[in-house]
Amino acid sequence: MNQILTDIAHSSSPTGIQGVTMLMVFAVVIIFLVSWIINRISILHIRKDSEKIRDLSITLQHTLNVSGSIVLRFNLQDRMGYNMHGNFLPAEGMSYQESLNYIHPDDRPGFVEFMRKMLNGTKIAECTFRWDTSLKQHLGHWRYIHDTGIVEYVSENVKRPFVLYCTLRDITEQTEQEQEEMQMTGQYRTIFEQTITGLAFYDKDGNLITANKKMQEILKFQSEDDPYYYGNTIYDMPTLREILNNRRIEELFFCTKSVVIERGVNCYTEMHVHPIYDDEGKLLYISFSIRDITQERELYLRNKENEEAIRRTNEAIQQYERELQYLMDNCDMRFFRASRDNCTVTFFKSMNAPEKTLSFEELVNNHFMDSPFKNGLMDYENYFNVQRTDLTLMRPIFHQSEELQWNFIDSVPSFDENGVMTGTYGIIRNVDALINKQEQLKRETERANQSGMLKSTFMANMTHEIRTPLNAIVGFSDVLPMLKTPEEKQEIIRVIMNNCDMLLRLINDILAVSDLEGGHIHIMPVKTDFAHDFNDICKSLAQRVQMPGVEFLTENPYQSLVTTIDKERIMQVFTNFVTNAVKYTKQGHIKIGYDYREQEGIGGLYFYCEDTGAGIKKEDQGKVFERFVKLNDYVQGTGLGLNISKAIIENCKGKIGLTSEGEGKGSTFWAWIPCEAVINNE
Repeated sequence: MNQILTDIAHSSSPTGIQGVTMLMVFAVVIIFLVSWIINRISILHIRKDSEKIRDLSITLQHTLNVSGSIVLRFNLQDRMGYNMHGNFLPAEGMSYQESLNYIHPDDRPGFVEFMRKMLNGTKIAECTFRWDTSLKQHLGHWRYIHDTGIVEYVSENVKRPFVLYCTLRDITEQTEQEQEEMQMTGQYRTIFEQTITGLAFYDKDGNLITANKKMQEILKFQSEDDPYYYGNTIYDMPTLREILNNRRIEELFFCTKSVVIERGVNCYTEMHVHPIYDDEGKLLYISFSIRDITQERELYLRNKENEEAIRRTNEAIQQYERELQYLMDNCDMRFFRASRDNCTVTFFKSMNAPEKTLSFEELVNNHFMDSPFKNGLMDYENYFNVQRTDLTLMRPIFHQSEELQWNFIDSVPSFDENGVMTGTYGIIRNVDALINKQEQLKRETERANQSGMLKSTFMANMTHEIRTPLNAIVGFSDVLPMLKTPEEKQEIIRVIMNNCDMLLRLINDILAVSDLEGGHIHIMPVKTDFAHDFNDICKSLAQRVQMPGVEFLTENPYQSLVTTIDKERIMQVFTNFVTNAVKYTKQGHIKIGYDYREQEGIGGLYFYCEDTGAGIKKEDQGKVFERFVKLNDYVQGTGLGLNISKAIIENCKGKIGLTSEGEGKGSTFWAWIPCEAVINNE
């Protein structure tokens, strides 16, 4: 730079002058750029500071809204107050002198002192006063207000108050709660002092905290802060020393003779030690109460014989109450009491009066069917010598009926004061429903076991049933390419198609059983002409009857039968009927048909499948509709078709059944579902 300035100073040529000019222009540009950058940075800083101030203002505003605080500004020049946040004062503000009119008279001196402190240089001060929120109406709606004031001075150098900012918070609920607690504490204190029982409280270490006057009287305190009792813990008291020697406090209630030699105490007392724990189970305090029962003990000794008589009476009453309670706890039963003296049994349904009285002989001869009583009345005593429970079948005692019922008899012998048995008491309970439930449970268990066995058999059968068509399909598919004539190929294709159809039926049966298990068989009726649908069903089912010597017949009695049914489900039932007939019919015919007929006054669609096949034995006809049942294990099938058909018909609220004269005489499977129909025979 120095070299440049030297060259400029010594240069007088035009070239030198141009260089100086360019240098000056360059310097001006540099100065302008630097000035612009500094100005831009200043603007950015100012904008950033403004955003921070705005965010802080929003935050403070939100905080004031959440806390419920009110902010006032009190101008000391004109002694006027204005709202800064909230609507505590009128919109036009309020003077200091006027504000005193709305402060409770008892609180005005404190408020005036608060303002005086602020004006005399106290930076921050607080006060609490009651404010009439009704303002000019002067209705006396007093609210407790906590005021925190902050002074703003003219400047740092001039410490003269200029503005007073007050933050107000409504503490009415808190103050009233504190007053209520103080009032309640005073009431408890009054009760504590005036009770006729000596009361004292100890801390967790056993040190005495306070004792009422009655406690001081019983234990003969020498002063309210007696050093003997305040200097020793509860664990050191002579009466409690042995009981609380492990310092493990539990609820204690006992009577004892209290002796405190140091204070001349010698009396009989009733004591209660109660530990007080916090929510975490830690010991906080020990409550101790004592009552002088010396005079009561003397009365007790004088009336001991009378109390003994009362005790025996109470025991007899308690015994009777236990018997009655035994009845009340089993209110669905009857209570009885048997007397050996007059040989009768009295039954009670309630505590008020007996329901029925029977002699031993009448009870045994007219009601008991299976009982130790049947051997004679002398067995009655042997039977009831011990407490026992028996299940017996008997005629009803409490209503006229010849129907036998099961009863539980629970009996307990009763004895007099000499140990001689006087009779028995107990309950008699009708358990017919329980026995029936047990029988039902037994049947269901057997049914479940049979179902499990049937399912195991079904799985074995399914393995065989599925393997048979699959083997045929795979085997004949391998043979098909090797055949040359169209006739041979057509025959093989027919066999393959039949086996495919058989396999499809097996899979459909399995899916249908799955729907049955999940309760998902849904019936979706639609309006249809069943006469037309029946013709379509016949064409489809005719393909299944291919046995030589078996004729497939149909009976469609109507030109038109318009009704509302689930035709897909009806076709499924027809298919199961015909498939079952094909399996067992080798000669004769298979005939399907339908008509519209009434059952029990309700019209419905009746359809059937008649065959001249193997027939069904009378004893087997009741179980053909059960799941997994196959009357001939050598016939292909899953034993599910008829069971699925039954489920479909029952979901249609219809009926299903069969008729067969017996083995070798063919069968007719039929079904009927209720529906309305419009029939046309023309």
